[in-house]
Amino acid sequence: MPLLTILEQFQVRSLPLRRLLAINFREHVTIYVLASLSNAFLTASQYLAVSAAVVSYLPVDPGTSALITRYGPSSGIVLALVLNSLIFQGVLAVLLVASALSAVVKSSWRWAYACLGVIVSGFVGCWLGAKFLVILEWISTLQNNGVDSSNEYTSLFWFGLAASTSYILMILVLRKSYEKLARHTRRVEDLKTKNSSCLPGRSPENPWS
Repeated sequence: MPLLTILEQFQVRSLPLRRLLAINFREHVTIYVLASLSNAFLTASQYLAVSAAVVSYLPVDPGTSALITRYGPSSGIVLALVLNSLIFQGVLAVLLVASALSAVVKSSWRWAYACLGVIVSGFVGCWLGAKFLVILEWISTLQNNGVDSSNEYTSLFWFGLAASTSYILMILVLRKSYEKLARHTRRVEDLKTKNSSCLPGRSPENPWS
């Protein structure tokens, strides 16, 4: 087979892949940003609660204690929370990349994309729920030791509200991403059907234009 023919076939096959990945790129980035904001809001509330515990000389977990001993209270707590958030960011990035690649599957892509969307929303929701419970546990510890935790409660309310709003927006954008991909797929299928039935001698339309 001539080299030119091979290159032409490769371009024809690679074009849909590039276009499919680019269709929902903006939505996937928005999902990542909103999920990260949700985590950041609760992380800020967690920082306030842990800082109050450290100032009150209450025990913290060994990892955070080691970082505080080495870098000081503020820097140690921030570093511990950042390292914890990196796990969230990494898993979220992998799930979103998998969601984007699932659109390339020609058969049953809707099931694959929908299932990965449920996994993404479930992972973020479980992570935020677990972090919320951790903050409540810290606040309860402060109260049990006679430390005023009114500021921590207030911050948890407002940061929790912001995190919940970001999470709901993330789910809405995730649904919008699915609907956008479905509309584009139907458009491509309609154009392919039209091209297959066009009269001889007519130049078929490009479904990916």
